[in-house]
Amino acid sequence: MMRRRSILATTVPIVLAASLASLATADRQLHRRDGAAPLVVERVSASSGGVRATVVAEGLRFERLVPWDRVASIDPDEAGRLEAGIARGIEKGTLVWRGRSRMNRGDAVLARAAFDSAFDAGVLPGSELGSIAIEGLVRAAIAAGDGSRVLGEATLISELPAGLVEPSRFPRGDRLIDPETGLVTSVPPVADDDDRSRMLEWFRRVPARDANASLRRLLLERLVNGSGPPEESGANLAGGERFLLRLTELDAEDPARRERTRRTLLAAADAPVWKAAWIRFFAGRGTIARETDPELRMRGVLDLIHVIALESTAPPVLRRASLRLAVQTLRELGRSESAATLESILIAERADDALPENLP
Repeated sequence: MMRRRSILATTVPIVLAASLASLATADRQLHRRDGAAPLVVERVSASSGGVRATVVAEGLRFERLVPWDRVASIDPDEAGRLEAGIARGIEKGTLVWRGRSRMNRGDAVLARAAFDSAFDAGVLPGSELGSIAIEGLVRAAIAAGDGSRVLGEATLISELPAGLVEPSRFPRGDRLIDPETGLVTSVPPVADDDDRSRMLEWFRRVPARDANASLRRLLLERLVNGSGPPEESGANLAGGERFLLRLTELDAEDPARRERTRRTLLAAADAPVWKAAWIRFFAGRGTIARETDPELRMRGVLDLIHVIALESTAPPVLRRASLRLAVQTLRELGRSESAATLESILIAERADDALPENLP
């Protein structure tokens, strides 16, 4: 009798422990964000795109990839540990999720801080998390009316495969990319020295993926600098590169080439508003920079006034750049009264920046 009790005393705990371990394994959960139900998982592993999990549902097992920004937490295994890379991936995903959530509720300032923190934590621009963070940075800057701060990020968005940008993780925001040109329409290539340096830093961090992307970056840099078209640009250009090349021709040294391009671009009466704004700005800037004849320079001012007249349908950064250049040129032409009128508009434009957290 004593021997039977001894056997039971050693066997029951072993069976009970095995049962509890089995239950713990079966009940292991991956907790998701944004109100999604948790998943019961058996095995998990870290990948560049998220958590690869063996999910258990209704007696079936299947493999699933859960993006990092959708993972809130994962229960540890029976030994109380998380698999390699899981904690680090959740940390990065949390920063991106935080930025995305803030942006979707209209808080562009805090959203931008979270996305910047994500890159500081090691999120790579070419990853899925990186594509969300870059899009978030661009949307936050656009919401603040400060698109020139994110020229590099906007260029990287235009280079991403369509599946990483559409559908967007930011349902409140407008579509960023023009399907015809692949350009981010709210971020024209206009920047001061600091913003230009930031753009070039992004270009150094993320190599161009092909020749078209390299050409696009070159054309954007030349537009920012006002240095005119490159000597060679290749043939059979895609829509975006072809349009950017024509814009650089508005800064060409040859006045005949500038005039020919200006007339061709302005003849497109069905051009969308964003494209008309870009054309008018670069036409006006090129004329003012290259011409000395007062009448021609005044025509350049009138091109800029076309941009100003578009009001909220033109990117704020382009309106402000048009106002500044028009005011400066009018003063140089001795039209101080007109310059003062436009300067008052510029002051009012800057007053709108007091609430950068508000979405358009």
